[in-house]
Amino acid sequence: MIDQVLTESWQEVMASYGNPASIAVKMENGGAKYATTNAPGLRYETASTVKVAVLTMLLHITGGELDDRQETLTKQMIRYSDNDATTAIVTDYLGGMLALQSLYDELGMMETRADDWWGKTLTVPTDQLKLLQMIYYDHHDGYLNQRSKDYVKMLMHTVSFDQQWGMSAGSDDYYLKNGWRPASDNGKWEVHSMGYLPAGEQSFIIAIYTRNNRDYASGVSLIEELARSTKEVLLR
Repeated sequence: MIDQVLTESWQEVMASYGNPASIAVKMENGGAKYATTNAPGLRYETASTVKVAVLTMLLHITGGELDDRQETLTKQMIRYSDNDATTAIVTDYLGGMLALQSLYDELGMMETRADDWWGKTLTVPTDQLKLLQMIYYDHHDGYLNQRSKDYVKMLMHTVSFDQQWGMSAGSDDYYLKNGWRPASDNGKWEVHSMGYLPAGEQSFIIAIYTRNNRDYASGVSLIEELARSTKEVLLR
């Protein structure tokens, strides 16, 4: 019943905007997963949402023991979505742009492909849930130790004020990372949001990806309507 209600609500929002969008949600404690798209088979350019994967791989390599420069770069990357900091981490510590594929392969993110520029990595929301699940749900997962997971959570919980939009709409407590950029092929906007919403037994992870938004503001509006409709169903 929840699946049907969510799908109808999401599809209604997507239809009102008319451009491609995909959303995936997974409840905590082994709960159900729900997903909908109006563009089957489409993969989205990650834009800055890939920075969660960049941080995750760096913490995996270092065992969570970051030096001062790495700590500074990671805070700039997640809290302020700093692109130069991201590029520095990828080139100086991860082995280059395509090295991220090893993380995607290890986490079973089969529809995610690294690109020669990190922002053009292709993905789908259900793959991003695998990354978020490892961080927020899988307490005994071996890819990151608990100290590293706590560090990711801390940064996603303290993003700068101008980053506080997207899946956070209508919530006071959330962990998020957003992404936005003109699409590489047509100049319209890719706008995305992913993260974790703590709500006791109704807590959930969520990833929303959109393409061909007429501008940045329209993409934000679409994502926030999808986020609000999700919470209306899951948290009522």
